[in-house]
Amino acid sequence: MNRYLALTCEALARSTYAIAATTPHTVSVQLFEQGLHNTPKVLRASLQAQIDAVPPGEYDAILLLYGMCGTSTIGLAARQLPLVIPRAHDCITLYLGSRERYDAEFNAHPGTYWYSLDYMERNRDANASGLGAMNLGEMDEVYAEYVEKYGQDNADYLMEVMGEWGKHYDRAVFIDMDTGDGMRFEQMAQQQAERRNWLFERKQGNRRLLEMVLNGEWPDDEVLVVPPGHAIRQRAGDGLIAAEPLDEPRD
Repeated sequence: MNRYLALTCEALARSTYAIAATTPHTVSVQLFEQGLHNTPKVLRASLQAQIDAVPPGEYDAILLLYGMCGTSTIGLAARQLPLVIPRAHDCITLYLGSRERYDAEFNAHPGTYWYSLDYMERNRDANASGLGAMNLGEMDEVYAEYVEKYGQDNADYLMEVMGEWGKHYDRAVFIDMDTGDGMRFEQMAQQQAERRNWLFERKQGNRRLLEMVLNGEWPDDEVLVVPPGHAIRQRAGDGLIAAEPLDEPRD
């Protein structure tokens, strides 16, 4: 039996706690605010500060239940303990259970806005209730502000120049992770889709990738183990990320 410290986003809270309760290992969980991924430097600094603060000998490894999340986890350095992180783009991969399923969904419907119970119930902004490249609430607020300042015609033009979300998104998906009654939030997601004339779908999530990391099952093709004295670097190809010595020159 090993002792692990799991650092993860609030958007994965229910799944993480559910797995931690049944794993043969002893897992301590620390949650980080889910909006931090919008500012990768802030999230990276917060995670690194926690990694550096772990006392020697207290754990066998630090589990990062994150994807790359933009560049939020790129550059994180292992100190006294190894870091373990799934090879994933973002939390959607962790919700779906594999990069293969993530890639299939992305290739079929790149303009998808994702919803989940975990994310929505801890959401601090009632408008920003989905997982997408830019949250809908912010875009609505920006548009309203532009209308007030510049008039509707100019606001429409500015939003088009900005790459307004309506041109890129055409589907809303609610992911059910079997971690509670998410009916109310599923209905909210469906209403968002109807309001914007998007296709709505409900999909079953899969915790296999999270379970592998928390259970200490770390196959190299799906999970990266970063030894002490190494850092996470982004790499081209299927592996997404690699561990490199801290003193090795960066690209």
